[in-house]
Amino acid sequence: MTLTFTRNPDDRGYELRPRGADPVHVHRGAPNGHALPEGCKPRFTLAADPGGASPLAVVVRQEGGRLAVLDPHHERLATLQLPPRKKRWRPAYEIHLPDGTVLRGRRGTVPSLLLCLLLLPFALLWLVALALSDSPAASATAPLRTAWKRPGDVFGRPSLTESARGRFRVRGDSLDRRVAYAQAVAKYWER
Repeated sequence: MTLTFTRNPDDRGYELRPRGADPVHVHRGAPNGHALPEGCKPRFTLAADPGGASPLAVVVRQEGGRLAVLDPHHERLATLQLPPRKKRWRPAYEIHLPDGTVLRGRRGTVPSLLLCLLLLPFALLWLVALALSDSPAASATAPLRTAWKRPGDVFGRPSLTESARGRFRVRGDSLDRRVAYAQAVAKYWER
């Protein structure tokens, strides 16, 4: 079964909305009274309720700038490695699972890059029209998707994908849903 969810940052808070399930709420730091292992700095908590009383996972910063995804009993679900801030072209997001599996996601798959090149003339026309009008410009980015796969598995099926519209999809049971949620938040969360 495929899990599909979207990110929804709004005024009330940050939440993930899985299709056909209750939303997952994202809170800064760790829940009150929830002790963390030594040397871990809390980043955010994924919780089933808006108050954060029943956490699904806690994401903490560890040495080397890596993020560890811990279940409520401090068992490591995965380690997330974000690209450096100054990396501009095809940044790599990595998920290190406890069994040694590494999933690497690079922004811009081959089909999305080809689609971007195909749509480039229309985008340039739109930018010219926008420059000639009085309307304010929103941030325009390339419509690229991200796919997390095992390194070297160029044509294999990805475990986690993000569409250009911000919809995340986890294929089957290839990845724990809490790790997928944590990666979706960590990719866009303020550092």
